[in-house]
Amino acid sequence: MTTQAELYAQLQRATAPEIRRDRALILLVKTYRRQYLDECLRILQLERVRATLDESHRSTLREKCLGYFADGKRDKGGLLREGLTRLLVHIEHSDDADIYQLGVETYYLQPVDDVAQNLRAVALAGLAPIDPPLACLYATRFLGEPYTSVFNCEPAMTAIKVLVASNQRLPIYQFLLRGGVEMAQSGRGELTGKALESVGDDFPLTLYEDLIEQYQALDQPTATMGMFNWIIDGRVKALYQRLAELILATRDADLRRYGLVMMAAARDEALGERLLQMAKTARVDDLPLFIEAVEICHLPARDEALENLRRRMG
Repeated sequence: MTTQAELYAQLQRATAPEIRRDRALILLVKTYRRQYLDECLRILQLERVRATLDESHRSTLREKCLGYFADGKRDKGGLLREGLTRLLVHIEHSDDADIYQLGVETYYLQPVDDVAQNLRAVALAGLAPIDPPLACLYATRFLGEPYTSVFNCEPAMTAIKVLVASNQRLPIYQFLLRGGVEMAQSGRGELTGKALESVGDDFPLTLYEDLIEQYQALDQPTATMGMFNWIIDGRVKALYQRLAELILATRDADLRRYGLVMMAAARDEALGERLLQMAKTARVDDLPLFIEAVEICHLPARDEALENLRRRMG
């Protein structure tokens, strides 16, 4: 009988995607050794190998995954369950909803911070196309909960995507009113920024102006970027003046550069004209930022604006 070590060696030597897949699945069934498990999942996640997975491989993945859900102590942190669940999500079979339900309910505190955020995110992504109403309920729970990763803001980032896909944006607005500031202040501004750009094209301008007031005072770069994106991508002309004020008011030079470049890159005539108008009174310290933005502006007046900016630079 082939030993696990021999299977591992065969897996290392294999090059064809189908052979690598088969060797990895066979070893996955036989082993509980972490080194081998991690390598099996790594191989199966490779794009060329993952593309060969189909429903005929579900049972192997399901059995292994359910085994770890039954005995979570063998998968502290949920990394193995995350990898196996991710492969099942790729196969996209509705009968795997039970695994996704287990995934969204999994938390692991070690010793005080939860480290199963990515597992919940992957499980939520798998649940969303199978049971959208239930997925939206979990998404609402995840949005702003304290166990949100400070590294990638999961599972809350996936929660926003799920809510947007189902056109359920009220929880996103509620998050911005009640939890967005705290998230931005705790190193998770990317989540707040994503929420600020995900409220929908038909969101009332007066209510968005209230959000601008709330988050402009915070001046957290990744959160503020969300407001830039919502106004620019949505071509919200009524807020172009507020956009200009936001860009000029921020204390973060990189954020100001981002806003100016986005205005130019949008290829919107009204935004381009406003950018050129702003350039006329640009602060000395901001001249390099305006030059970079105006250089990609599409309007004919850009050449004159560039000449004036460069003259002021000396």
